[in-house]
Amino acid sequence: MAIHSSFLGSVTVSGDEAKALTRRVQFARGTKASIAAAVNGRKLVSTFAKKGVVTIKLKASKALAEV
Repeated sequence: MAIHSSFLGSVTVSGDEAKALTRRVQFARGTKASIAAAVNGRKLVSTFAKKGVVTIKLKASKALAEV
């Protein structure tokens, strides 16, 4: 296995990990969290395309709220 990357460049994966990654990308199903993130991302992109600006409101997580 070899992973080569640079600070601002691309990442290159080789060997068995590259084969496994290729299989996963082609045949794997997304998790609920990844699907929700993709849906939210699409909403942000469409809003940015229409308005030219995006507003993101942050909420404290439940774990932080309990501390």
